[in-house]
Amino acid sequence: MEVETARKYFCQSQVVDHYAQAANRVGLWVSEEKIFTRLFNWDDSLLELGCGAGRIAIGLWEIGYRRITAVDYSREMVAEARRINEGFEYGVFFHHGDATRLKYEDETYEGAIFGFNGLMQIPGRENRRRAMREIHRVLVPGSWFVFTTHDRDSHWRKSFWREQKQLWNEGRQHPDLEMFGDLYYEAPEGGMMFIHTPTCEEIREDLKAAGFRVEADTLRHQIANEPPVVRDFADECRFWVAQKPGHAPGP
Repeated sequence: MEVETARKYFCQSQVVDHYAQAANRVGLWVSEEKIFTRLFNWDDSLLELGCGAGRIAIGLWEIGYRRITAVDYSREMVAEARRINEGFEYGVFFHHGDATRLKYEDETYEGAIFGFNGLMQIPGRENRRRAMREIHRVLVPGSWFVFTTHDRDSHWRKSFWREQKQLWNEGRQHPDLEMFGDLYYEAPEGGMMFIHTPTCEEIREDLKAAGFRVEADTLRHQIANEPPVVRDFADECRFWVAQKPGHAPGP
């Protein structure tokens, strides 16, 4: 599937509105706040990829982080995030950009986040690996990278993926899909959305290929009992914590 085809979903006004409501109403998940505050120092320079309308970046600002740059591939999402940011008089820097071709210098950031399964909404495994390599490049050695995915091996999804496997074996999957685990479906907000659902082994292989060391992977419900507003917004996912090996240079 072409990246531009996947991007169109995030440019629709009703989808932008959905993400804007999340920025205003949902905010940081309990699980996200627990992980971020454990890994990132308050004065760390943080990069958020796939920021949407700013739910995570604005949430980070509200709990005390001040050096936040947030990037999204959808110009419409970035415009909405900037509007919300300015309305609150916050200081998050929102940029339009491509996670597979970041415009930042090497070793610029002290932490990176790709929330709400956004990394898996990049079509093509090599494109996702390219994004991981770019994130690795812009991180200071020793820094953390946090992201989420769905989990194809989860017991509550086994029957669904058995059905999908049969479709692929019979050649009846959507013609634009390239890899088992890819989905292209009509989202509740309207429009067709792409997402890839990986196995844990696949993610570990990709992180290793990009130069990361895997520190932990944990299902969201094992970290926190999220309130209904979060569970209604986003279903179960797996958090990944990876580190760029090495130590930051001294002063």
